[in-house]
Amino acid sequence: MIDTAIISIPRNKIITLANTQGYFPEWIPQSKTKSYAKWIKNMPKQKEKTDPYYPRLTAYKRWSKNDSIIPIINIEFSIPKLIYKNNLDEVEEKDFNRVIETLKKRLYEMGEVIEKKELEYAVISSFHPSKNIALADGYRAYGVIKELSKINLTKKLELTKVNFKNDGKALQMYAINHSIVFYDKIADLNQNKKKAVDKDQTIFQKSLFEEIKINLPTLEILRLEIRLSKKQKMNAVMKHLGFEENPTFKDIFKNDVCQKIVRWYWEEIIKGENLFIFELENNPSKLLKDILRKNPKIRLSKAINLVGLSVLCKDCGIRGLRDISEKHIKQRNWYSVSNNIKQLNEISDGKPLHTWVKQIEDTLTDFKPYQTTFRPP
Repeated sequence: MIDTAIISIPRNKIITLANTQGYFPEWIPQSKTKSYAKWIKNMPKQKEKTDPYYPRLTAYKRWSKNDSIIPIINIEFSIPKLIYKNNLDEVEEKDFNRVIETLKKRLYEMGEVIEKKELEYAVISSFHPSKNIALADGYRAYGVIKELSKINLTKKLELTKVNFKNDGKALQMYAINHSIVFYDKIADLNQNKKKAVDKDQTIFQKSLFEEIKINLPTLEILRLEIRLSKKQKMNAVMKHLGFEENPTFKDIFKNDVCQKIVRWYWEEIIKGENLFIFELENNPSKLLKDILRKNPKIRLSKAINLVGLSVLCKDCGIRGLRDISEKHIKQRNWYSVSNNIKQLNEISDGKPLHTWVKQIEDTLTDFKPYQTTFRPP
């Protein structure tokens, strides 16, 4: 449902305990100017898989010309890791009280005392709605991601691929204020920090990879994560989908909120004008017949061009074709190609798609939490 969240709380709502015995980590200054100061507070790195997971704290203070502005503490944490020590297991709406209790306890262990209601109604600065999708029918996350990398994508988002040595793969579509990430969740469990998509791996999460390889060697999990990294974009998405802007932690910890966001990104950006890419059948001569049958007045040369366009898009991807084409044509000429791509989607409407598409859509429709049989100690 949700992975990472960053909640913001006024500094005066949190009491920092005296650290005379050295039980707690200290606030460490990170940067300071005439108008700005920043501190961080983190627990030491985990040594054993039984060690708890802790949030990361960042304190900010700014000064205006006349007075100082109330300092803010940002609390950043992976919600499933907080209670499960991993994010292969997913939380659900009914876990909210447990999450609040656990977060309050972890903050106390870090020397910070805060009331439950302050956590419940904390302002959200950023959050990552997500879904783990268990693939069936022999599909591998690697193969699905390879097909997804062929989609048509607006120039407002950059498209990058990250290859893993162990045959895993990740696809990141990102802009400064939001991003969409697909990755092989099982392969990512075994990556080091530099290569992993999940940069905050726990020791238990690392051991989970070994358990899965022994007990569930064929398990394939495709991870879909929407990262609303800037508040302005988060508010725009919330408003567009009919939710209130400036949500609190309690507001976003809801199944329908996360489900609508993930499904909207899937429908609008991923499926959008890409249906023909995911067709089960790849027969150019049959496609030509379909084009001529559905458009009796179309010129044969135009129909043949559409077939060639379909073959190229399925081979190197729409983005790849655009990169090749723009070296030889003006950017505005790509619009005519885009119109042809729309025609291919209209022709493919209703045709059978690879079953992994339906598996993703069924999972996003049900939106039930994925749970492993392995529980942390």
